[in-house]
Amino acid sequence: MTPYRAVIGLAGHVDHGKTLLIKALTGITTARAHEQAIGMTQDLGFAHFDDGQGNTIGVIDVPGHERYIRNMVAGLWSLDLVLLVIAADEGWMPMTGDHLRLLNAMGVPRLLVCINKCDLVTPDELALLEESLLERVMDESGMVPDIVSVSAKTGANMAALHTAIVRQLADLPASHAAREQSAPRLYVDRVFTANGTGTVLTGTLQQGSLRVGDKLRLYPADREVQVRSLQAYHQSVDEIGAVCRVAVGLKKVPHKEVARGHCFTSAAGQCEAATHLIVRLNEIGGSIREQRNREVEVALGSWHGRARFVPIKDTRLARLIFTRPIPCFFGQPLAIIRHGSSELLHGARIVWCGDIHPARRKTLHALLGELPDELEHYNPATLQLGLNGYVLASRFDQQPEQVTPLGEWLLNNHWLAQSRDQLLTTLASEPLSAAELATRFGIALPVTHALLQQLKSEQLIRLHHDKWQPGNGESEDDLGEEAQLVLKVVRDQGKEGYEPGKLGPGGVALDPFITRKLPAALQQGLQQKGALQKQLRNLARLKYLVQLDGPIYYDAELYNQMVAAVLAGQQVGDLIDMASFKEITGLSRKYAIPFCLRMEMDGWVRREENERRVLRLPATQDEMEPA
Repeated sequence: MTPYRAVIGLAGHVDHGKTLLIKALTGITTARAHEQAIGMTQDLGFAHFDDGQGNTIGVIDVPGHERYIRNMVAGLWSLDLVLLVIAADEGWMPMTGDHLRLLNAMGVPRLLVCINKCDLVTPDELALLEESLLERVMDESGMVPDIVSVSAKTGANMAALHTAIVRQLADLPASHAAREQSAPRLYVDRVFTANGTGTVLTGTLQQGSLRVGDKLRLYPADREVQVRSLQAYHQSVDEIGAVCRVAVGLKKVPHKEVARGHCFTSAAGQCEAATHLIVRLNEIGGSIREQRNREVEVALGSWHGRARFVPIKDTRLARLIFTRPIPCFFGQPLAIIRHGSSELLHGARIVWCGDIHPARRKTLHALLGELPDELEHYNPATLQLGLNGYVLASRFDQQPEQVTPLGEWLLNNHWLAQSRDQLLTTLASEPLSAAELATRFGIALPVTHALLQQLKSEQLIRLHHDKWQPGNGESEDDLGEEAQLVLKVVRDQGKEGYEPGKLGPGGVALDPFITRKLPAALQQGLQQKGALQKQLRNLARLKYLVQLDGPIYYDAELYNQMVAAVLAGQQVGDLIDMASFKEITGLSRKYAIPFCLRMEMDGWVRREENERRVLRLPATQDEMEPA
């Protein structure tokens, strides 16, 4: 059988012997010096042991005192098994119940009840306690746990506990390969600086694998980080897979930029840093109505902090609003705790990450109400498709029904038909850019571009002067990158026109904001001798530009507007003097004369000494096109 790794935890009331039990099980003392001095675990402790079959089992010791309940929850999120430790001489205590409810809320999959200090009671008392504990755990959690009685102090029955743990984890190898193939996911529970290594974070690698040199992402900062070193159970490794306690050294990441609760994953890990969550409440907890719009504490992953709790009327849903972004995942369990106490108000699962416009909330709430009870295999991209009408095709392994692929997107068929009609109707009355259309209809800009390209391919629209309009003529987006750059440069010059060589070597280095967006090879191509002039002549041939004497290049639409302004109110045969030309167009003599010469070449006017006689007037926009 292929070796596997697992992580288990010990929970239970303070002073019920969890730390001593871990030492008896692993030989490792997890309590720090100051914790040993006061006899109380305050923060997470870590140990491990080999199960005798080549499998490494990590062990997390969580605090039992209610003052450290938040630290306790930080250790629960990634566990394969929890030992609920109960002292034989004290039995069930208030924190025992609190811990059990938290275990359920955080979705711990396996539970083993361990009665410790069995040497302090008689066999009959122990038998009665086992019976009562089994009944109570079943009533409060719905689980039927195994129960093992031991004495960590004397070592009695520790072999039976070891066997029970191995038996509980026996089904892990079946899911082990699938978990390792998933995107890595690690919530940080400790951060420190090590000499020669720099910033080191520790946590439980719940899924996926890590390799030295991997470039991953750290949330909520959403910044790229690189793995410099890896340790697992005090051994340096080049690669490690889930589920395992790991220490990760990071390259060039300041210690202050990482904290408990941050999440370490890959770009494909679908982690989101959100200030707003919508959660679906479990059956655990008090009345939702009592908690309306009040401050609570939330524990998810290894993070905990405050949030505003806003129930959604007539549903099992609630909004959680945080003051800063929290790294989270769809379907992730969390615990909602009464502020200032250890009382669990609700267990919940995240069903939506991020805020949403109030006008769309009703639709989203209806979609969330249709979610299945089990979220593990539900693809949240289905929600995006239902809400927006589109989603990235890469979010699905298999294409769902009633969708149309369009580039890298999948579009709902009904939404696609409706959106096409809206775009065509709008453009028929008002030419608009892609960005303006995206804003008006609330469609992501890349999807808007894809829709416009589909309509253009059907010869229903074309791009003219950065605006989409009905028609099937030349479309500016068919020009190459170099041509589009040159066209923008000319248009930006306005009535001054563009003269090659006027504004820089080769007439190219005009606007760093434009050129820096181009690949270096493209910039170099425009700098080559004759390349710019070739693009200008080609744009003039395609009637995007008009060449005046000089040569001076004008945007064709600007030229036509100026011609129309000059001829406005004129009759065929009228004379126009140069002063009128300059006044109407706003051009200096340097540009007014080449402009008049171009109008003569296009047949609008004829020169008679120092004046121009009008030969024809534009009747339609088509007649405005220069010769």
